[in-house]
Amino acid sequence: MWRRLFGRQRMQDDLDEEIRAHVAMAARDRVERGESAAEAEKAVRREFGNELLIKEVTSDMWGWAAADRMARDLKYALRQMRRNPGFTAVAVLTLALGLGATTAMFSIVNGVLLEPLKYREPGRLYVGLNISPPGSTLDRNWPINARQFSEWRKRCESCEQIAMADGRGYTLTGLGEPERLPGLRVSFNFFRTLGVEPARGRDFAPEEEMPGRANEVLLSNALWRTHFGGDRNIVGRVIQLDGEPNTVVGVMPADLALPVGNQWGTNFANPLPPVIFRPLGMDVSRMEPFGTNNYVAVVRMKPGMGPQRAIAEMNAIVAEMAREFHIPDFDKAIKPTLFPMQQTITGGARTELWLLLATVGAVLLIVCVNVGNLMLVRTASRDREAGIRMALGASRGEVFGLVVKEAAVLAAAGGAAGMLLAYAGLKAFVAAAPVNLPRIGEVHMDARVLLFGFVAVTLATVLCGVVPAWRLAKTEPQESLKMGAANASPHGLKVRLRELMVSVEVALSTALLIVGGLLMLSFFRLVGVDKGFEVAHVITQDTSLIGGKYREDALRTRFIDEALQKLAAIPGVDSAGMTSQVPLRGETWVDELRDASKPELTETTLANFRFVSGGYWSAMGIPLKRGRFFEESDRNRGVAVLSERAAKILWPNEDPIGKRVHLTGGTAGVIGEVIGVVGEARATLEHESPLTVYEPYWVMGIGGPSFVVRTRASEAAVMGEIRGVLRSLDSGIPLAQTKTMEQILDESVAARRFQMDLAVAFAFAALALASLGVYGVISFTVARRTPELGIRIALGARTAEVVRMVLRQGMAPVVAGVAAGILAAVAMGRFLASQLYGATARDPMVFATVAAVLMGIAVCACLAPARRAARIDPVTALRSE
Repeated sequence: MWRRLFGRQRMQDDLDEEIRAHVAMAARDRVERGESAAEAEKAVRREFGNELLIKEVTSDMWGWAAADRMARDLKYALRQMRRNPGFTAVAVLTLALGLGATTAMFSIVNGVLLEPLKYREPGRLYVGLNISPPGSTLDRNWPINARQFSEWRKRCESCEQIAMADGRGYTLTGLGEPERLPGLRVSFNFFRTLGVEPARGRDFAPEEEMPGRANEVLLSNALWRTHFGGDRNIVGRVIQLDGEPNTVVGVMPADLALPVGNQWGTNFANPLPPVIFRPLGMDVSRMEPFGTNNYVAVVRMKPGMGPQRAIAEMNAIVAEMAREFHIPDFDKAIKPTLFPMQQTITGGARTELWLLLATVGAVLLIVCVNVGNLMLVRTASRDREAGIRMALGASRGEVFGLVVKEAAVLAAAGGAAGMLLAYAGLKAFVAAAPVNLPRIGEVHMDARVLLFGFVAVTLATVLCGVVPAWRLAKTEPQESLKMGAANASPHGLKVRLRELMVSVEVALSTALLIVGGLLMLSFFRLVGVDKGFEVAHVITQDTSLIGGKYREDALRTRFIDEALQKLAAIPGVDSAGMTSQVPLRGETWVDELRDASKPELTETTLANFRFVSGGYWSAMGIPLKRGRFFEESDRNRGVAVLSERAAKILWPNEDPIGKRVHLTGGTAGVIGEVIGVVGEARATLEHESPLTVYEPYWVMGIGGPSFVVRTRASEAAVMGEIRGVLRSLDSGIPLAQTKTMEQILDESVAARRFQMDLAVAFAFAALALASLGVYGVISFTVARRTPELGIRIALGARTAEVVRMVLRQGMAPVVAGVAAGILAAVAMGRFLASQLYGATARDPMVFATVAAVLMGIAVCACLAPARRAARIDPVTALRSE
């Protein structure tokens, strides 16, 4: 067995020696009987038979014949690749790019969508939120109420554990400049519910959730390493958060990944991964039973329990609370429900990622079709070889297998290079991906990705090799030997196969270009939408006045007063203002919009409440429609400014100035006089501007003020001045990165830009591949038809006629492909519609532009071979026969 596996060459040498000895002995016997040496040699050879056939039969008897033939065919394939280095380089490179891009994109989809969450038994984890009743105008998911959470945690029998979290920011001091860091306030059992244990130290104890006991803190692994140098004695160390001492009780594991922002299924405070965790610091059993919906719940179901039973129990608990506290119209209120945690985290990116994977998969298909077409063109000159092989006894299956093995060698080489490109591309993708792409830090190449790569290589082998192999195996030996000339004009099935593959390439390119065009149109319409404010020449600066010496509202208000005066005095600053929430950063402080003169609510209308200074609107460029802005004389009276739509909803066809509206700031039940109406300002670009009620900042003592400055001077210089002013007032406050509104606008569309960039890049790659495919097929066809075209020209065909004939034959599959691609894009419309803004999935301008571009490029690709055909010298062409 060992010799048959690894000593076949020695066995072949032994067989050769045995045959030579046998021939020599037989010839010597004949010589001894009186024949001449030459005649004896001939006679022995004639009696012995076909020496090569005997060797092959004997080798088959040794076993492993199939492996031997495979090795022989692979060697032949490698020789063919060496004989055609240009074809080999193009085929391997295009396959590597296609396979690498597809594998990298699948790695993202696998890591984000397919891999289970890295928690204990993640299939039993759900996110608890509130949903609006059917038919309500409050069509959204809502956070939960802390008191209701307390009751669920005590009384829900289907739930193994229920935890609660609240997004917060914390100011870390004592380690250089003060720094504002994202964090979470959590119930004591938050990490127990997830099934995550600290890598160092301990988790929170139940009593640490209560007021006065919440000075323990857990750190993320990243914060522990970057800010504390990976101190192994960190547990028990006291750090300063918001001006208070907190004891570090543990460090979380490095692979902990928590949802951020809208990944919780609702508006959440922190758009960045939390790095600090503190207990709730409140007695949830004593909180208000309704309203104040500011939290998210994490629910772990008991084994074997479904979410529907838990939802019913939670709703029954809330209904009982409504009866106990005499809540009217409870049937119209929001109700609790549960969403699978993985679906909640990845829901916003699911369609986008599948769309990108489908796009890059289509590019891979184009690559395979292109390489297959090149192989089809290449095998067209091998008909004579195939005929000779079959005439000498080769079966059609052996000819078929020979071409498939050549395709397998190409695909394997392309796949190996593609894996290296996928690894590099994956790192580039993760680095360029927007921060709000869920689970992006968990993406890596694993066994599933490698299996996908193997399947992709196998598919590429099939797509590249089957059609050329089938066509060559259909060769008739007699016809191919009779045809003789290698440059005979192609006809019939050969031409139709190449044209069909060109049509497939063009159809896929058309569909991808339409998708890319629609995403591009959607992006530009989104960026160009009327925002309600001016983006240019506006600078923002976020800071925090929480804890420390700013525990009283009056101290915060005094700081803001002084800061606004000094910011307005900076040279080059036209106006300065302050707001509790900068536009394009989402909605916040959502509450009921109510006319104070109508105590009964007929239908709940919600508005965003903002706390601003009188100079805010001028700094942001938001126009005043009626009335006036806030003034110093308003400090001792309740006043409000409404957005235009909010005023029209409350008082249609009436003058809102002087009307009274319920406010949400300051003391509960405050009523304010409407002194002004301003234009709409968008909280997000994708949605219409929310109804907004503006209150003066001094009624709240804002803990996280954002200053906005309009300048006509150099933005870089003014940014430094802004930070200097705030540091001069208090060097101990944390200052976030100073940003222009243009930067904030870019951040708000980063996810859409990323999706558009990838889709457009893949679409143009597909266009380039399809153009090369059209050019290659037409060029080869013209070269093969040189004698025919020479005869046509010799018989009087004019140059224009030859050009038109070549163009017509070259454009026919292109027109068919464009039509098929448009139909495919129309069919994709429903899937694509959710990704578009301000554009329909059947936008006629995009469809017409793509069709025109493709037809124009195809004409250019066909024109060069057509002009070359028209310049053929008939004498030279005929002499070549």
